[in-house]
Amino acid sequence: MSHHLVILYGIGGLSDVGRHAVQVAVSMKKAQKQIESITVLTPYPKLLDEPNWNSWCPPEGQKLFSEEEKKLFTLIQVTDWNDQALLSKFENATAIISCLGNRQPTFMGVSRSSWCSEQGNRMVIEAMHKHGVKRVVVISSTGIEEDWPPMEFHWAGKALSIMFLCCARKAFRDLSTMERAYRKTTDLDFLFVRPVGIGEDTVPRNQWRLQKEKYDDVNDLDVEVAKLDVARYMLQEALEPTRHRDAVVIGGVKQPDEKQN
Repeated sequence: MSHHLVILYGIGGLSDVGRHAVQVAVSMKKAQKQIESITVLTPYPKLLDEPNWNSWCPPEGQKLFSEEEKKLFTLIQVTDWNDQALLSKFENATAIISCLGNRQPTFMGVSRSSWCSEQGNRMVIEAMHKHGVKRVVVISSTGIEEDWPPMEFHWAGKALSIMFLCCARKAFRDLSTMERAYRKTTDLDFLFVRPVGIGEDTVPRNQWRLQKEKYDDVNDLDVEVAKLDVARYMLQEALEPTRHRDAVVIGGVKQPDEKQN
């Protein structure tokens, strides 16, 4: 089956996964693997031109996409996630990857626009209903909804809990509301992907570890995972779904010398 993908990204750490999803999708399209078309929606199209992303990337000074590769996807700049004209961009889509994150740029500490994850994904839900798109894979975060408290298996989870309860409470509320909006639907096949630490310097290994059960099954799960590897997993689940109306915590794979005795 040839897929028509729609990929959304915003700005911030979680949204970087979306940019890497574009990278993975382009590579697959070049190799003529499953992908017929790629449409990218973002308020920040120029981020794809940055020679050095705040995550693992090609050598400094080397752009991620050549001019020929840019012809393999359609890039659409979004100025307002409530714009009804965006709905038409999802026509004929077979799967969606939504990596809006939850952060907007600020000016002197004041947000210039609303928290984008809930807002943008409500547009996605409307578009899916309008055009009969069933599958969406959505970036979220550990500690959201039934996964509270976050990263219960590591001290970093306690720090994240404190952040969610104080300085990041708006982000926590935004992501929680976003997940609930999908769960209120009865006909959409969603998967929430909740990465643990997505460190800027974490090198991709083309492998990852999924936590199977809360408070258990974490001996081999590393608390750092590369953004590119999260993107690879999201593409995999978008094209060949294995989990339906579900959520999963994803981490890295501990190397032998990192595993607990």
